[in-house]
Amino acid sequence: MSEFTVGDWVEGYGMTDASQAKYNGKQGYIKSASYKNTKYGQAWEVYFPSLMLDGVLYESEMKLTDWNVDRSSSAKAKNEAAGDPVYGPSYYTGFSNGAEVIDIAEHLNFNRGNVVKYLCRADRKENEFQDLCKALYYLRREIDRMEGSK
Repeated sequence: MSEFTVGDWVEGYGMTDASQAKYNGKQGYIKSASYKNTKYGQAWEVYFPSLMLDGVLYESEMKLTDWNVDRSSSAKAKNEAAGDPVYGPSYYTGFSNGAEVIDIAEHLNFNRGNVVKYLCRADRKENEFQDLCKALYYLRREIDRMEGSK
């Protein structure tokens, strides 16, 4: 069984084909399983947002950087529980209902999501005043954006 699945974020590296070198160091997400090659194994269609390109990569040419949100993993759960700085920083977790800031912010536009993010973490980091100012900055940007669209 493959360690990869559709929706996973991966980074390209060590391309077997020189024409694929443009994907080295770039991050993208797996769109679908492609073909199998007897020499190199399973190939996956990956979309690279920074390049605005699709590429087909073998499993040996990519490394996992983030799991598909629908896929459970004991390693990911362990990192989240430990307050991992990528998967579950303590200042974004620990609310009484079990929610994380991202559970709310990802359903909002950029400005509103940042308002929520900075408000929720303000008293959990060393510079509460700065986080409140950042929340206000994004709130003002959102108000300006809305006024400009009238």
